[in-house]
Amino acid sequence: MRTRSIRWRATLGVFIILAVLAPLTAGLPALAADQSLVLEALSVLQQYYVDPVDTVKTLNAAVAGLRAHLSTAGVAAPLSDIPDGVAETEARRQFIERFIAAVSAGGVTITQTQLAHSAIRGMTEGFKDSHTGLLTPDQNAERRQRQRGQAGFSGIGIILMPRDGKFFVLTVIPGGPAEAAGVREFDRILRINDVPTAGMQVDQVSGLVRGPAGSQVTLTLQRPGITDPLAITVTRAPISIPSILKIGIFEGGVGYVKLYQFVERTGREFRGILTQMQSQGMRALVLDLRGNGGGFLTELNSVLNATMPVGLPVYTEIRKGSNTRVFRTTGPPLLPASMPLAVLVDENSASAAELLAMAVKEHRRGQLVGEKTAGAVEASLLFDLSDGSGLSVTTFRLASGLGARLEGIGVDPDMAAPLTIGDLEAGQDRPLGTAIRAMRQFLSLPARRIGPPTFTQRERI
Repeated sequence: MRTRSIRWRATLGVFIILAVLAPLTAGLPALAADQSLVLEALSVLQQYYVDPVDTVKTLNAAVAGLRAHLSTAGVAAPLSDIPDGVAETEARRQFIERFIAAVSAGGVTITQTQLAHSAIRGMTEGFKDSHTGLLTPDQNAERRQRQRGQAGFSGIGIILMPRDGKFFVLTVIPGGPAEAAGVREFDRILRINDVPTAGMQVDQVSGLVRGPAGSQVTLTLQRPGITDPLAITVTRAPISIPSILKIGIFEGGVGYVKLYQFVERTGREFRGILTQMQSQGMRALVLDLRGNGGGFLTELNSVLNATMPVGLPVYTEIRKGSNTRVFRTTGPPLLPASMPLAVLVDENSASAAELLAMAVKEHRRGQLVGEKTAGAVEASLLFDLSDGSGLSVTTFRLASGLGARLEGIGVDPDMAAPLTIGDLEAGQDRPLGTAIRAMRQFLSLPARRIGPPTFTQRERI
């Protein structure tokens, strides 16, 4: 299967998915499965990575991954680097020697699979590329389900927002168990089944909240405006995260759409919602891309075509040999060019979301409000490895429609409006409020005015 999409990092987004149906280590000596897995990943990188792959350098990064894993476990192992200049066959043989030595040093406490995954992570981290990395078998299976719009895990249906060691409920997924139990946005999670969240990492909190469908978890919550903490018990269930989490029309005809991911059918759903909201009197739109980690390029194209005038360059593919291809919108758009548009972004807006935000900014179609985006914008293939894990490999670069590279840079908002811990504790979405006020200000301008709105100093604060 081969489909185009956009993002990596801890949350995956700009992918082109390609299932590997046959081993890529044909012709190599018979190896233990987990040793073969590392060399399988190396073969994928050599064949598909956008830039030439230095075999010795990449295998030495894998050796560094082995050393780091052993060191973290308190195990000393003298794993030396593979010398520069050796032939590929010899480099692979020497890596196998070092892998076997690492397995021996790890004893019964560290599995070969753990070491293999650490070696592959070491390889991919050496590329310093947002879209090249490893997913465990569980993460890979969840990714597949989510991109199909299906339940990828069992939990309670919330999206967490960590801030300064505190954990807030940023979004309650509509129709999920948390919504049914009465969990609200901006609730701060103090304890999970009487285990304090203080000092935890976000993955630890997530791990405690998730669990088998039908089991229960009790959250102790601090709710804005209420002095005493609340204890709410939620029954876990399979969770399917929709691509569009919220819609609504605020006073004055300001529409609101929270677009969380670009998965199958996102474009169709988005276009249907725009049509519905315009029939209900929408006069301006706030498009919320905060937390949107990306997704399929085909779905991004559909959203761009719905919001941007026809014929505009919206993103650029840069392939091997500096061959470039510029994609332009095809129309007609669903939003009239005269309709005011604000786009909310934050540090977790990545990949496809960043390309959309940059297209709006470059062509002055609207105003970006919020925080600088993630700067994780490349295109990749996602390969299924033989143990069920997934390897994301950057196959070509992406730039804005006018050629600006965003990888490692991000997109700056036109109007800075961070969501602070004070906002969260007060239960206020200040960036959204800023965007709504901006749209109302624009709507109040004389009808003859054309172009993006300007803002008073008060609106900028």
